[in-house]
Amino acid sequence: MRSMNPVANSVNHADEDVRQALGRLCDCNADVVYFPVRHHSPVAASLVDSLIQRLRPTAVLIEGPSDFNAHLEELFLDHELPIAIYSYFRKGTIHGGAYYPFCEYSPEWAALQAAQRIGAAVEFIDIPWSTVAHEDGLMHRFADGELRRGRFVDLLCQRMQVEDFDDLWDQLIESHPALELNDYLQRTHALCLQIRLWDEHISMADRKREAFMADRIRAVHADGKYPILVVTGGYHSGALAALHENLECPGIELMPAEAGPSAISFDEVGIALTTYSYERLDSLTGYNAGMPNPGFYEQAWRQRQAGSGFSHAALLQDLVRELRIRKQTMSTADLIAVETSARALAALRGRKHVWRRDLVDGVTSALIKDELEVGCESPFLSAVHAVLRGNRRGKLATGTRLPPLVVDIRDQLFATALEPKLQVQDLALDLLQPADLAKSRLLNRLRLLQIRGFEFIGGTDFLKRHNLRELRETWRIRWSPEFEASCIEASRFGTLLVDAVSNRLAEAASQPLTNAEVAAELLVEAARAGIEILSETLFDKLRRLIDAEAAFASITGALGHLLFLYCHDEALGTKEVPRIGALLDVTFERTLWVLEALGQAGGDARTQLRGMRAILETWQRANRILSLQQNEFSAVMHRVESDPRKPAALRGAAAGVLWTIGMANDEQILADLLLFAVPSDLGDFLAGLFAVAREVAQRHAQLVQTIDRLVNGFGANDFQEALPSLRLAFTYFTPREQHYMLSTLFDSLGLKPAQPLATLKVDAATAAEALALEERLFELIARYGLECRDE
Repeated sequence: MRSMNPVANSVNHADEDVRQALGRLCDCNADVVYFPVRHHSPVAASLVDSLIQRLRPTAVLIEGPSDFNAHLEELFLDHELPIAIYSYFRKGTIHGGAYYPFCEYSPEWAALQAAQRIGAAVEFIDIPWSTVAHEDGLMHRFADGELRRGRFVDLLCQRMQVEDFDDLWDQLIESHPALELNDYLQRTHALCLQIRLWDEHISMADRKREAFMADRIRAVHADGKYPILVVTGGYHSGALAALHENLECPGIELMPAEAGPSAISFDEVGIALTTYSYERLDSLTGYNAGMPNPGFYEQAWRQRQAGSGFSHAALLQDLVRELRIRKQTMSTADLIAVETSARALAALRGRKHVWRRDLVDGVTSALIKDELEVGCESPFLSAVHAVLRGNRRGKLATGTRLPPLVVDIRDQLFATALEPKLQVQDLALDLLQPADLAKSRLLNRLRLLQIRGFEFIGGTDFLKRHNLRELRETWRIRWSPEFEASCIEASRFGTLLVDAVSNRLAEAASQPLTNAEVAAELLVEAARAGIEILSETLFDKLRRLIDAEAAFASITGALGHLLFLYCHDEALGTKEVPRIGALLDVTFERTLWVLEALGQAGGDARTQLRGMRAILETWQRANRILSLQQNEFSAVMHRVESDPRKPAALRGAAAGVLWTIGMANDEQILADLLLFAVPSDLGDFLAGLFAVAREVAQRHAQLVQTIDRLVNGFGANDFQEALPSLRLAFTYFTPREQHYMLSTLFDSLGLKPAQPLATLKVDAATAAEALALEERLFELIARYGLECRDE
């Protein structure tokens, strides 16, 4: 085959070498017969069924995971399709899973059923996915990426005037309901062989797979029982024939000696059946799944099986119903226009009946009046694809083998009376009650594994922690058709639920996390699922991120989460856990380092002040476990407070920290205040001071008097400049605290706030001027986002 020179003119006009190769591949009288498929092709499924009935092979070898051969009998149980074989592995923090889906019109499924009916031996011959996953991580193993790529496909699409490979395949194969076996073999082998010959990038994973499959063909052939039928993706057929018969083919001559399955040790590897759906099977919405619109091809399959010509009428009726459900109007005239357009397009494309692309384009031309923008979906096209996709979901037969994790999840749900039912159940949990806490941990573990049917809908926010007076959660539990499938697919993380969740979090921690705060949030999420799943991997990752963190907002965010877990947690079981305390100590020191490195452009003022409050609270709550001594801590705060490169708000917060912990007296605070007496700085300094020292500040009469004296000294323009930041500063006090400070000021001025103020009498011009000033002030407040908010 080496001398084959690919041509782009047509799959039916090849040079002599290609003709000879096609002659061998299309020979149904040979010992080994190669049947090429496009995965999920109704025509291929129908013809492979009839070929097996006619050929009566002794063995049918099918592209599929060879590690499932020990469980082949499970495929013949009474399942509702679509289903899939799910292969998974775990090695350390690396997890992987891949699907081999089957629907009614999958050629592999048709070959399995036909082989069983005639009593032929059946074997999957593809290499176990886990051995090539590091080279080919594609989750959908019955995809057709190899067939779509390359210049040959592009040139052939241009020649046949079709849009893409899907339309090319339909034009050659699917849209011919009476296509005979010989024509199918000629067209499919020619197309796939030419694609292979033009392919300059045959992957090492494909070479390993083909070497493995060829070995299995040789092994079965050596038994001397013929004929043998080999059902594989058409891209591989020519290579398998060349390997088996010692011919040459592009790609196989580059196969290194060590290209067989490598001996990789895994912590866990498994394979099992799982349910699937048309939504996941659809290449337009699923996992690179090959054929688009499975609902359409199911209709074509059923009509072909019934021996009738294809009719799109039922699909058009379904489209009208779907549009009505979506509140989209489609008049009789519109329906006639779609039908007319679709038939005209089919005729232009040389078809006697309307096909998938004709129907889509007919709706587009007849119903969509405006130009579609890139990335925007028409409600009409959305309805078309929903109808053509179908809504079929699979169901496994009773008695199907299930992975250990599924059994563990079911047992725990039964033990806690949390089994999902068809009726929706809203469950309120009090996390201070041991029984409710156990349920919360189980539900959070299922949430982290993305098990379907369990939804957290409200309760305590352990990340924002606005209100921790009540520790509650509310969950919505209902049966989901994908509950079992999601449990099976989570088996790649472990065999027991606690191990699976721990491994899932370890995997998340091994990903490129953006900063220390995100990693600390992951620690909080882990704590919600139970302290026993807090892995060393998670702590190590967080420690590395903390050591490298240079953003003040992120490091103080992480500090806040760790402080909560170590000091305040009453439900999650992390209070005073030594590992968390050690991490809190490291984070505190790193936070102070980042704080001293901040300059004028250190970030948002509110975020900085929240960070300063986290620093103060950590010192107040956990200083007994911190490595830093009080004199060292106060020295850092003094340096920040006196650093002219720092923002006024940050310097005010540092002064407030010192005042609160007793390392600065009243005279020092008043002296600091006078340093920031200018209108542009006064409010910012006070915002920082009040943010961390509100308890001390509101009781200090001399501070209030000094502020009053400074503000009264401002002219009208200075006052307008200072007002927004002053208003922000006083939002750190509650209304009651603001009233107390006002009373303190009145007392110092000899006023009696208990008595009503005298009614002000002003003329209309003065009142109008005051209102105009007020409007300008509120505009400034809104512009800079200084409206009063709860922190």
